[in-house]
Amino acid sequence: MARLGISLARLKNATGAALALKLAVLLAVCGPLSVWPIAASAQGDANRPVTDKWALVVGISKFSDPALNLRYPAKDAQDFYNYLVSKGNFAKDHVRLLLNERATKENILDQLGDSWLPRAALPDDLVVIFISSHGSSSDADIRGVNYVVAHDTNPTKLFTTGIPMQHLADTIRERVHSDRVLVVLDTCHAGGATSESKGIVRQANADAATIAQGSGQLVICSSDKNQTSWESKQYPNSVFTRSLIEGLQKQGSSSDVSGVFNFVKDKVQQEVVQERGVLQTPVLESSKWTGKDLVIACQPVRPRPGLPDFDTVLSSQKLASTANNQAKNSEVLATANPVSRPALIPASTPVSTPVKAPRAVDSSMDRIRSVRDTTASEFLKYHFRAIAFKEFDIAWDDLAPAYKAKFANKQSAYVTSVLRHRWLSTSPPDSDFSVAPRQGDLVKVRVKMLRLAGYNSDWLYTLRVQDGKWYVEAVGSAP
Repeated sequence: MARLGISLARLKNATGAALALKLAVLLAVCGPLSVWPIAASAQGDANRPVTDKWALVVGISKFSDPALNLRYPAKDAQDFYNYLVSKGNFAKDHVRLLLNERATKENILDQLGDSWLPRAALPDDLVVIFISSHGSSSDADIRGVNYVVAHDTNPTKLFTTGIPMQHLADTIRERVHSDRVLVVLDTCHAGGATSESKGIVRQANADAATIAQGSGQLVICSSDKNQTSWESKQYPNSVFTRSLIEGLQKQGSSSDVSGVFNFVKDKVQQEVVQERGVLQTPVLESSKWTGKDLVIACQPVRPRPGLPDFDTVLSSQKLASTANNQAKNSEVLATANPVSRPALIPASTPVSTPVKAPRAVDSSMDRIRSVRDTTASEFLKYHFRAIAFKEFDIAWDDLAPAYKAKFANKQSAYVTSVLRHRWLSTSPPDSDFSVAPRQGDLVKVRVKMLRLAGYNSDWLYTLRVQDGKWYVEAVGSAP
């Protein structure tokens, strides 16, 4: 396994140095032609157009353990995301961006192997995965395992809180159905805290040949496994990531991976030698690729709608709910504290009545509640996340009048009821849902609660369809 450059002793003993081991920039860009050998043999043609494109972009500069904080991973990820959606011909709803607090172990694995990419990507699509964070070296684990360090990873408990690099690679191969996957790793480690290196260097990058899993994957690493990958002295990015984005922009929508890589390799070597006097040589592993070269920033020939991003919807709904509450509070204060002296208003001036602030409209929320755009199980997953994240205003809005009446139309009573439950997961698989045929305006959904809340039993959710939207009509134990 690739050494991703973090010493446990250095993590424990570093004092005053900006700890940084910047790991995995699984970056990807697009390609129109090329496929895995299995698909090629089955269909007799390895060169087929890209039907659609998806990307998972992760960057972590701030960790729950502040001693691990880095400088530029989140910015590298944001910059790469900006390139994909502005010039790389990736639809915004086809790119998931997880930065800092959102990039927990559960969220990364959920997006990569459960709720998103496995349900979005098809064999003729292109998948790009970008993760920029810490990576542990094999000597930090008693079994010599390398780990991706998520936002909530405990460096002294890597086995239980980190993401094994091999597991990450296996997940991409086994759960992402695309025949085209481009992985780019930009690994960083907090080397000597000297003023010359500004406390941050990137060491012991991943072994591209080891990371490549299965045919149909391309892997680009920022440096050879025995070299250091450096932060720039001129701009707030890694030299490699900045050069990669520049190469993609310079070569445009017809650029292929080989051409971009050659540009990046030459530029990184030249810049690092001039600034540091040492070599940094990016590596391209393409032995698991068949067919024509991967073309970057191609136009997908048959794009499809993206899947709902539940976390983003919840976040936007929380902001909308807060704005509405603030507007209501302002109206209450205005009524409770009238002006002590009546204002003199000319007779010709019409008296206007206070206008309530309109409720914020969130198209993503409307889509998740829409019967036309969302399945019953997807709506329930969204509802479960709202409860788990204690967004009770949002969860309350999901209820039909009949269910609200069960709590005497008091949200506080509903909150007291749901707080009894302990939510273990917010991303249950579809196999935990059994949806019965619709009967009039009602749909019954049987939900296995073991993974969700630890109950070894099934619950029966009755959903009502009203004005084209899903609502929770009733909840009870399944027979």
